[in-house]
Amino acid sequence: MHDNIHDMIRQEPVLATLRRDRKKPGTRQSRISQFHEKAEELRAVAEDVILSETKQMLWRLADNYERMARH
Repeated sequence: MHDNIHDMIRQEPVLATLRRDRKKPGTRQSRISQFHEKAEELRAVAEDVILSETKQMLWRLADNYERMARH
């Protein structure tokens, strides 16, 4: 999952691409649509990462309570 995030970050910069596409109106609209889709994809990945990290934290907390119960 984290590799996917790093691949997305390495993609070409959004603003430079939009500036270059100004000369091609159809391309610009297509690119804007792609950027909206990519934004949604990044939000979904971010949500998965947050949920995964929260789950790990809760498991560690539960393990700590189990240890305290044994002592």
